Amino acid sequence: MRRMNQKLTCNKPTDKYSLIKLIDSSISSNWFANTALLFHDYSHFVDCNLCNTLIKRYADSKCHSRSIFIYTQMRKLNILPDSSTFPSLLKSVAQLCYGEVGKSIHCNAIQLGFTCDVYTNTALVYMYGICQQPDDARQLFDEIPERNVVTWNALITSYTHNRRFREAIDVFREMLACGVKPGEVTMVGVLSACSHLGALNQGRWIHDYIVRNRLRMNVYVGTALIDMYAKCGDIDEAKKVFESMGVRNVYTWNVLISAYAMNGQGEAALEAFDRMVVEDFKPDDVSFVGVLCACCHQGFVEEGRRRFSRMINQFGLQPKIMHYGSMIDLLGRGGFLDEAMEMIHSMKLKPDAIIWRILLGACRFHGREELGEFAFRKLLELEPMNGENYVLISNVHTQRKKWTEVGEVRELMDRGGIKKIPGCSSIEIENEVYEFKASDPLKTGHEEIHKMLEDMKNQLKLAGYVPEKEMVLYDINEEEKEHNLIYHSEKLALAYGLLYSSEPTLRIMKNLRICQDCHQFFKLASAIYKRNIVVRDIKRFHHFTGGLCSCKDYW
Repeated sequence: MRRMNQKLTCNKPTDKYSLIKLIDSSISSNWFANTALLFHDYSHFVDCNLCNTLIKRYADSKCHSRSIFIYTQMRKLNILPDSSTFPSLLKSVAQLCYGEVGKSIHCNAIQLGFTCDVYTNTALVYMYGICQQPDDARQLFDEIPERNVVTWNALITSYTHNRRFREAIDVFREMLACGVKPGEVTMVGVLSACSHLGALNQGRWIHDYIVRNRLRMNVYVGTALIDMYAKCGDIDEAKKVFESMGVRNVYTWNVLISAYAMNGQGEAALEAFDRMVVEDFKPDDVSFVGVLCACCHQGFVEEGRRRFSRMINQFGLQPKIMHYGSMIDLLGRGGFLDEAMEMIHSMKLKPDAIIWRILLGACRFHGREELGEFAFRKLLELEPMNGENYVLISNVHTQRKKWTEVGEVRELMDRGGIKKIPGCSSIEIENEVYEFKASDPLKTGHEEIHKMLEDMKNQLKLAGYVPEKEMVLYDINEEEKEHNLIYHSEKLALAYGLLYSSEPTLRIMKNLRICQDCHQFFKLASAIYKRNIVVRDIKRFHHFTGGLCSCKDYW
């Protein structure tokens, strides 16, 4: 260790700035040991300002472990932090998700009397949120004596980061009620929450607020608005925002391409990509994910092959696992399962569970039982506790009415304590979001939905609806199968919307993929009840109008 120190001090620092320079020049692999030695040998140069400079420098350059290490050396040398120490330090803690370290630093801040410093408290709120402790973030937020707009933004970020989107919107409303004027960062955060919830009315209100209050429509706010409209199924409004933007970046284009892809406008997605290239924006990995998804949703197999080749040969991008996943989905759904398997074997990357699940889903669609079993065995190795995998292989067996095999899968799930993910759907009515789970109307207080579903089923049967009972994964009688199908969560949300909303368009979100029975049900319902119905499932949007769907029955 002494030899190393002598080598480091051959250019002996004469002030704190030359010490900083020497620390920066330390060999990366020995940086922590070297820095500890330098702090020890030149402690007469080391003060709070020097440490703050280093902490901020390393936090800003994403060397977060170094930032935290400097703080530990401060404490060893009994150097007291000041108000400039904690914000950058806590940024590093958040980025590394070191929650326990963050709590320790919070205790230090309290002991040192920084409980009234707005910048430290804001950084703490942000740190707790990013470290997946949103309740601690909220508790601290409620206790701190002074807040600014950045503090409110930190709390909104805390909730959105932890997928507690309703609470993020509630904080935004609370912020307005307190007279705090939101900024562009606030709008990006709350629009993200609206996007995930499919809360279009709330998103529209925020858009109006931006216009009314003349908030700057910068590239980040504009892109967030496009994303919100796209994820709420209003592609026309998303396009209007895009065309009105004076400045765009590659992320803006990517959001537009994905918007078209997920809303069943594959041709428009490809045209947007080509226009992006013409306007001198260089596509990135995400651009091609959008393009390949557009091809997949429309069944453009040959176009997808061509675009995948261009990504590598024209744009010099190496495919990532998400690109392979899109291509295997495209080939599998198109019936080219052997080619999909060839691609899996030729990949330079190790296939992950998503790849095998996509293949298994395609096997269900095309009845390839043996290949499906192979994919399922791979999934058991990678994700033995994921209930979705068991449901998919059950679907393969159900299609061939192999109830013994279905029973074996069910027994396997029961032995392992593996649960199927319950279907959950939501609908927004007058700025309120209502959630439904399968079989909810069987509970007391939902008799009106139960009656509405029965009426709908009878009306639709007159129009030609035939329940697709083969979708039911149990060997039960026909009446029980039909009873099971009618209580799918998206049907519950639709019944509620027809009962309590007068809007011409009903917008429903589902956490799983829409099934064939519900798809047929919704097509007929859109014609019988003369409503536009937009369903956003885990894969894409379905726009039902006049008995037809935007996916053209290819999903």
